[in-house]
Order: sequence, then C-alpha cells, then structure tokens
Amino acid sequence: MDSLLAKAIIHKLGSSGTPPEFGLEHFSIGLEPILFAIEEEYLKGILKMGLSSFKIVTGSYGGGKTHFLYCVRDRAWRENYAVSYIGLNPTECPFDKLELVYKAIMTGLSYPMTSAEMMSPWEKGIEPFLRKWTSELLERSKGDIEAAKEVVNSIRGCESSSFGNALRGALNSLIQNDEEGFQMAVQWLKGEEIPSEWRSRFLISEKVEKTTAFRMMRSLAQAINQMGFSGIIFLFDEAERGLSIYSARDKRRALDNLRQLIDECGNARLPGTMIFYAIPDENLLLSGSGGVYEALKQRLRSSFTEGNPLGVKINLENIGIPAEEFLKSLGNKLADIFEIAYGFKFDRNKLKEVISYLTESALEYQFDVSYRRIFVISAIEVFQRMRRNIEIPITKKEAREAVIDAMKLLTEKAEEESEEEEY
Repeated sequence: MDSLLAKAIIHKLGSSGTPPEFGLEHFSIGLEPILFAIEEEYLKGILKMGLSSFKIVTGSYGGGKTHFLYCVRDRAWRENYAVSYIGLNPTECPFDKLELVYKAIMTGLSYPMTSAEMMSPWEKGIEPFLRKWTSELLERSKGDIEAAKEVVNSIRGCESSSFGNALRGALNSLIQNDEEGFQMAVQWLKGEEIPSEWRSRFLISEKVEKTTAFRMMRSLAQAINQMGFSGIIFLFDEAERGLSIYSARDKRRALDNLRQLIDECGNARLPGTMIFYAIPDENLLLSGSGGVYEALKQRLRSSFTEGNPLGVKINLENIGIPAEEFLKSLGNKLADIFEIAYGFKFDRNKLKEVISYLTESALEYQFDVSYRRIFVISAIEVFQRMRRNIEIPITKKEAREAVIDAMKLLTEKAEEESEEEEY
C-alpha cells in the first residue's frame, strides 16, 4: 500500500466513519471466515451452475454492513461477476417501488475491476458497463465487425423481449459507431422513456414500471450470463437507521416485494445470481402480524455460519470476536495505515495505551450508533493529535472526549438525515 492510498483511506474513515470503496482488506477484522464461505460455496460453487441465493445481512447503524457488502463485491469481481450496489432510501429508492429499484440497479452496475483499476477514476452504470464489454469484444474479434455482431446477436433468452432487443440494439449501435442509437437504447435500459420512432426501431413494446420491474431484473441477470460473466451480485443496502419506506401500507408492499425476490432465488429465472439485503435490525422487517410477516419469518429463519453457509441471516454483530478485542485489532490496523499515510511512526507503548483508552470509552458511550463507527472517527482524530504533538501524551480524559465528540457528530448527522426525509 502506498501513501496516497493510505491517506485516502484515513480521510474517508476520519470524516464520516464510512468505508471507502477501495483498500478494504487493509482494515477488515473478523470477516474472513464468512467471506471465505461465501466465496467457496457460492461464488466458486453453485452460482456458476446457474443457481441463485439470497442472504440478509444485519448489523447496527455504523456496524459494518456497507464495509461487508464492498468486501463481497471485491470477491465477486475476482470471480468475474457483474455487481450492482444499491443504496436504498425513502426519497429516491424505496423498496416498495420496484421501478425505482430497477433504475438504481442499472445506475449501480459495475464491471469486474482489479484493485489497481479502482484507484483510477471509474464510472458505474449500464452505459460504461456496455462500453467496456463492447471494447473487449472488438479486441477479441480483432476488429472484425461482423464477428462481433454475431456474438451480440447470440445474446438470447431474456424473459423480456423488449429488454433483449434494447440490449442488442445498444451493443450493435456501439459496434457500428452509432452513438445516437446507443444513447437511445441505453436510455430505455435505464428505465427512461424514449421517442416512439426509436422504440419501433429497436422493437421495444414494454415500459419499465412497477408491473414489469421484476421481469426486467430477471432479464438483466439472464443477459449478464449470456454475455459471458459468471453471474451478477445485487447488494441492497438499507444504510440509514430505518427502512426505506414510510407508511404501514408501503411497508407491506416492500415486504411482499422482498418475499417475491427471495422466492425468485429458488427457480432458474435468476441464473448465477446472489442477492444480499443489508438492514440495521431484522425486527424492522419482521415486527408485525399477518401473512406477509409470517411468510418472511419462515424464509429468514436460518442463520448463516461458517459451518452452515446455507443459512440466510448473516449477523455482523456476532462474528466470533469480543468487542474489546475487535476494537483493539482495528485500532492497530488503522495505526499502520496512518503511519504509511503520513510517514510517521507511533511510540508503540503510547499507542497501545491510547487504543485501550479509546476502546473502553467507545464501548461505554455507545447509544444507537455502533461503537465501531464511533471508535474509527475518534481514533483517527486522536492519531492526528499524536502526530502533531509527538511529545505530549494523550490522556484517558482526552480519549474519552474524542469519543464523545464522535458520538455527537454521528448523532447530529443522523438527526439531519431524519429531518430531510420528513420533507
């Protein structure tokens, strides 16, 4: 790891406590057994046989859900999976409106990437995805346009003929340097309207709406397999404290959508597909009575463990490492990254003492924000103090104050988000 990467990690973690999209392996703690099981059982196993699977990921607010999803994404990329990360929220992408979820999937779609590629500017979305695939196809075809078109036209079997026609239309337009045609086809694939003459040209008869959204999602998974990828991974992240839905009616609709999505993973219409749904508290989903709640409870009953990778629930609060040990290990990893970032060396005895102070305070002052995120922000703040005043030791009181400041920062930020959602 070079100093630029290290500094980027420190800046991202220190400002908000949320993980950057790169360098995750340098500060992950305790996830290896779970990730190894996912990789061996699913990414290298049943998904490549055309099967599919669903997992729900639980963890408190700031408890590492997004970090975990990014780790899954990186492993999936190494096995040649397309990945879409979808941040669910009440205003732009609530789970009760599947047409908006579909649009977010197409916006969050990403091509398999290496760690080195992630350090350069990169784009997500169906448009750059198709451009890169076509570029690689032309390279393999040695510039033979007809050979490339033959490969494109062999992409068949999409449940939605409109989706398949639009996809082939987009790819063939790219091959023939027809930028306008490509943009029109991609616009439809994104879930947007296009002029009727373009719909006629591409033989598109459907719209992306709530009644067709599931079919479009299945068609995307089917097309991805036809395009030569191992499959596709959907990462749904309820990143805020509550669900991405407001009313009881919306919640029932969202839960019914989730039930249908889980059931889709039991048939062949989602080939090579794995779905992760991350949520702060499973009780947000299951606290209710009635048919949809009981149906979900039955489907989400089993727990995923290293010994039972077939289980559905992955609980990030229970990864087999005591909280104190977790924070101390995390503190040492962050210190190693900090040293690389700033060309600075800690006095290891002082560092051990400070990490112990921070750990004790973070576990003492946690409220509805995870102690992990509070610890990360306060640790990096204290490390900066230690770098600026190398001769002055950090006291236990100062460490506690840094933790309280981090907790206040995160609490105020969460309250601001809640107020924005109300309007």
